[in-house]
Amino acid sequence: MTGYTHDSDGFEGAEEFAATGLDPAELRLQQDSDLTREAPVWLVDDDPAVRESLAQWLELAEIHLRCFSRAEALLEALAAAEPVSVVISDIRMPGMDGLTLLARLALQAPELPVLMMTGHGDVATAVAAMQGGARDFIEKPFDPEALELKLRQALAGRRLSDENQRLRRRLSVRGLSGLLRGESRQIRQLRERLLELRGHPARVWISGEAGSGRSTLALALAEHAPPAEATALSAAMPTAATALLARVECAPLSQARAEGAEALAGAIEDALAACPAANTLLLHEVDHLSGAQWQWLDGWIATREDGARQAPRLVCSAQCSVGDVMASGPLTRTLGHALAEIELTTPALRERREDIPLLMAHFSRQAAEVHEVEAQPFASGELAALMAADWPGNLWQLRQAASRRVVLGESPTTRQSSSPGNASAEQDAGEAGNGASDEALASSEEHGLAAQVAMFESTLIRAALTRARGNIAQVLEELALPRRTLNLKMHKYGLRREDFRHGHDDSAN
Repeated sequence: MTGYTHDSDGFEGAEEFAATGLDPAELRLQQDSDLTREAPVWLVDDDPAVRESLAQWLELAEIHLRCFSRAEALLEALAAAEPVSVVISDIRMPGMDGLTLLARLALQAPELPVLMMTGHGDVATAVAAMQGGARDFIEKPFDPEALELKLRQALAGRRLSDENQRLRRRLSVRGLSGLLRGESRQIRQLRERLLELRGHPARVWISGEAGSGRSTLALALAEHAPPAEATALSAAMPTAATALLARVECAPLSQARAEGAEALAGAIEDALAACPAANTLLLHEVDHLSGAQWQWLDGWIATREDGARQAPRLVCSAQCSVGDVMASGPLTRTLGHALAEIELTTPALRERREDIPLLMAHFSRQAAEVHEVEAQPFASGELAALMAADWPGNLWQLRQAASRRVVLGESPTTRQSSSPGNASAEQDAGEAGNGASDEALASSEEHGLAAQVAMFESTLIRAALTRARGNIAQVLEELALPRRTLNLKMHKYGLRREDFRHGHDDSAN
């Protein structure tokens, strides 16, 4: 049931036409039959003759129908979550009438299209039904072909609604799991916090090491902005996501302190003008601002609050916490608390080592696509060595290592990649960081092979327990370990199955 989009004709099915060989009209009929086979049309009418005649007609049209004699019975089936695509209801029935049923359906299943059947000349009732949310109505005695036409239009609308819901779910998954990749406890908690923030226009302060993904987190905030902040682009395709985030680099403004507040004011004005649909304004590396710039920002925030919080949401990003900035600079406590109504921290890569294999595989696939080469499988022990490394450059450094591995065949296990150049330029990519040197790898090796193996081993077992929600049999199968060996290792690393029954490590909370 894919390939439908809505335009003036209600159909664009070129891909499915090519795949099935059916012409558009035949394809529509096939889609109607497939949809109603899985989710029948429901008809409620107290007249058995009407139910029988419609059932015979729609059977010939290969539209699957389920009949009810009372509205109450239909609602019971709906409450039991039985599948339905469209409802056809008579208006005048004993017991619950059609208008009352329509009102109940509007509350319980607002996405469900409803067609109402009304007596000839009962215009007032038909108008009331349309105002109550009915998709359409048809007069009795009705022409079966006219009813079939209206029904097929309703089925097309239902397919479009279902496709839109699937699209919104995919966008939501991309916006969180797609942007904030990983299954570590820290990343899952960040995704949960973002979902909690969706209904609140609170200002956010993001702290974290260079390259840990602060800009990516700000983009995720923009994609999941509060409903009041949503813009026309907020439901656009993923390629338009960056249009929701206006970004100001504060580090260069420190070189323009002679201009004082004017430099910051101009930078914000330019950023918002470049992204007119932005629902989020990111001030990146905000700790570089001067006292005059902080003072201007305080006044700017005050002028934008006239009893209600205005879009765009203000997000500040720095490598240090707001408390550290207040303690070491001209940021006042009043403004600091106003800017950090919510504080989020992006974890360093070494703090979520279990995510490194997933991230390395993702970055490698991206590099292979960009450079049009084939991604090579990981050698034995390569992922273990990646997880044991410190990665001081965090995500930026890991991405660069993946690119060098794919393009140059360079193993990141023998040399942690470094990149010369300006750190601000690296941060502008959203995953900036300091390059690592060979000395950094040598330093990590000082911990000893046994310690690195233990770390890797405990990480693998912890990740398996998380995926299995503490199901020991599933962990044994995944890791191919004898039960006694697993028990000994869990005891060694202080892992308890009951701590993982909710899909995360409760012992770390």
